[in-house]
Amino acid sequence: MPEKKVVVDTSCLIALESIGIIKILCELYKEVVIPDSVLKEFGKLTLKCIKLKKVEEPLLNLLGHKLNLGRGEAEVTTFAFRNKEYLPVIDDMKARNIAKELGLKITGTVGLLARAERKGIISSAYKESLKLRKKGFYLPDKLLKQIKKSNTNKG
Repeated sequence: MPEKKVVVDTSCLIALESIGIIKILCELYKEVVIPDSVLKEFGKLTLKCIKLKKVEEPLLNLLGHKLNLGRGEAEVTTFAFRNKEYLPVIDDMKARNIAKELGLKITGTVGLLARAERKGIISSAYKESLKLRKKGFYLPDKLLKQIKKSNTNKG
């Protein structure tokens, strides 16, 4: 049964859609928030678990203009900062670091894949990560090795 709530950035949506498993978001989480700017970047999204949110407040301007985050990352981070029950899903390293400095626990696309594997929704986070890499997504060798190791240690 899905649990927790997440707010998702564009890169995760693009990655999951590119390998045909975007629906895992609804299988993993009871609520998936998509900020307006993320929807504008991504395009049409028809998942039933999605809630669209408009994000406007001073922190957004600080993150976007002063710290030079993209609009999607800034909205995801701002929403999660103001709504602590939501886990931000961010892949961009700069945005991840800023979210951590704000005290947020974060995950990314690979974290979602690992969670989906643990829940039995997908058979292998490692195989799905390799598909992402073949599609042109950047995944460091070190991260792939960690995923492969956790996959082989399952028993």
